[in-house]
Amino acid sequence: MSAAKRSGHATATVLGLWMVLLCVVGAGDTSGWQSRGSVSVLASWTGDEGAAFRHLLDTFTRHTGIHVDYQGTTALREVVASEVSSGTPPDIAVLPSSGELAAYAHQRQLIPLDAVIPSRERTAYGRLWTPRLSSDGPVYGIAVKADLKSIVWYDHGRRPDTLPALAADGRRWCVGMGDDAASGWPGTDWIEDLLLQQQGRAVYQDWATGGLPWTDPRVERAWRSWGSLFGKDTARTALITDFRTAGTKLFGADPPCALEHQGSFIRGGYPRPAEADFAFSPGLLPDTDGRSTAREVSGDFAAMFRDTPQAQELMRYLISADAQRAWGRTTAGSSTHPFFANRDVPLDAQGDDTVDRRIATTLRDSATLCLDASDAMPTRMRLAFQRAALGYLSDTSRPPDGLLRSLEKIRQSLRGAPDQPWLSTVCG
Repeated sequence: MSAAKRSGHATATVLGLWMVLLCVVGAGDTSGWQSRGSVSVLASWTGDEGAAFRHLLDTFTRHTGIHVDYQGTTALREVVASEVSSGTPPDIAVLPSSGELAAYAHQRQLIPLDAVIPSRERTAYGRLWTPRLSSDGPVYGIAVKADLKSIVWYDHGRRPDTLPALAADGRRWCVGMGDDAASGWPGTDWIEDLLLQQQGRAVYQDWATGGLPWTDPRVERAWRSWGSLFGKDTARTALITDFRTAGTKLFGADPPCALEHQGSFIRGGYPRPAEADFAFSPGLLPDTDGRSTAREVSGDFAAMFRDTPQAQELMRYLISADAQRAWGRTTAGSSTHPFFANRDVPLDAQGDDTVDRRIATTLRDSATLCLDASDAMPTRMRLAFQRAALGYLSDTSRPPDGLLRSLEKIRQSLRGAPDQPWLSTVCG
């Protein structure tokens, strides 16, 4: 072999050894990065909301080296139920209702968070946003996002003093009951808010936690108040209108409707979100006292299905004021930005206009906040409530007595049912 060939072989050998060495070193670096492991997360946020949440999770990965496998789905309830039943639950799921949280906790599917989240962090939320199966039981979920209900949206070009007259005319309400398999829930929001404003916190909580019969005259009054507002044509339109499009008619030179009773999240779906303003529902809903300070709210609750160091670290991150401050500030210019139940998150991280600040302030400072009642109820009760709201709206000329008796039978059948728990409290 010639010297040139020997030299070439030697060079190739050295280069090969360097390549092997680099691969080993590189693999070692990758292994070091991946040694922090991964965590799976399920939530309902897709589109712009999903992108913002992914950005938050990417920040967590950069800081910790823990990879996050995020799945956003509009069929969250079905996906979580399927994965849990198959024995492959996500590490963390952000559940859209306190009732589902209670059901999974009752089935011992969730990890108690008392030893995961420091008490000082839990204190920033208060008991309302950390639901328990019993008053002295462990915490199973924490609200990482919150929404305000008990509000009525309108075009900000209208004078507030004209709203009561508009509200008294059922034809001026934008109403949509449609939401695929969950159709009817906007109707339950109406009835819940009416009961809260008419009867107050104690009666509302007794009913929402399964203690008050559906046939109680105070509950029936809320149903009749709702039915009295809508004529046949308005009710029929509501039944065939998707809730996501109902309020898009609020704006314009001659809108067909002027008011929408809907949660704070709906503003992001308006064609002109900057032109939307809101008033609190007391005094605008039938037979309610405008002096009431009670407010219905809802939350998205992060819960752990699998206890791993990576899941614990991500849970602590998601509920922290620092993470939520970053989440809010990076989405401040978006109409779909989140609001938070964490009192340590500053108001300026929750939107940049007057409407946003009023919502955030109410969620933080109101003396009486109560979780959405149907969200807190066992699944069978919630679904029956939604169907009954649709049934009543289909013919409001008939009294709701029959529907309420049917709902009462379901309530009685669920008292003590092992797989259908009720929360111990829904009001702060």
